[in-house]
Amino acid sequence: MLIAKLIEGLVAVLTISAGLFALFLFIELFHLGKDRPGMVYRGGVGQWSWAAHRITGVGIVAFLFGHIVDTFGLGFGPELYNETISLYQQWWFKPFELLLIGAVLYHALNGLRIILFDFWPNLALRQRQFAVVELGLFVIGFIPVAWIMLGSAWESSPFA
Repeated sequence: MLIAKLIEGLVAVLTISAGLFALFLFIELFHLGKDRPGMVYRGGVGQWSWAAHRITGVGIVAFLFGHIVDTFGLGFGPELYNETISLYQQWWFKPFELLLIGAVLYHALNGLRIILFDFWPNLALRQRQFAVVELGLFVIGFIPVAWIMLGSAWESSPFA
């Protein structure tokens, strides 16, 4: 169906756009302060946490928009919806789902860290320690999920 292909194309455009935004922001961080007038932030844990929070937020919003669009296809009948979501059931799409899970987990943990700093500003003096704990919790939560999802993708791939 043409509508299903258009929806799949929109999802692809959203995915590519979010990736390009992330790449642009990442490159921009390395150029920060070079040949720019005025005060310059020299970086550190806070800058990288901010960038990762922004990148994961944009990725999550892009996914939600795509999800709303493909769910909209249900209004045209179950055939269109089933054809549209068949994209998500492909073995090669699992890594993108894994990136989404990683983005949501990081965004949630970093959001909790920011909330702690908002309520107790003195904790911001220990920003590096909180970032290490956040990274540890992320790894503990992400590795088992990655193992299961990538294992599932491998089993259903033509390479297995």
